[in-house]
Amino acid sequence: MIKLFTPENDVQTAMLKGIFESEGIHFFIHNDNFGSMRPGIRIALFNKKTIMVHEQDFERAQELLRNFLSNLEETEPEQETGSSDYSFLDKCRLVIEALLFGWIMPGKRWRNK
Repeated sequence: MIKLFTPENDVQTAMLKGIFESEGIHFFIHNDNFGSMRPGIRIALFNKKTIMVHEQDFERAQELLRNFLSNLEETEPEQETGSSDYSFLDKCRLVIEALLFGWIMPGKRWRNK
C-alpha cells in the first residue's frame, strides 16, 4: 500500500472514505479508530490519520483526491490572514479552561511532600 493523503479532520476522512468506496478503490486508513480516541494536537503515528491505497488504484485515487481538494478550495470562504474566528469572550473562556482544567496541556502536578 502507498501513502496517498493525510486529512486535516474527520470530515475530510469521512468524505474521502465515501468517494473511494463508491469508486471501488481499495484503501486503508492508518489510525482510523485509534486516532479518534486521542483528540488534540495531531502527532504522526500517534493520532494522525493517513489514507493508504493499493498500488493498482493509486493513479485513480490521486485523480479523485485532486478533484475533491479542488472542490473543497472552491467552497471554502476566503479568510484574511491573521484574522481570528474567536471573539474576546471565547479567548477568555479558553484561557480559563486551560488554567482550571488543563485542557490544552497537562501541567506539572504538585507533589505532596
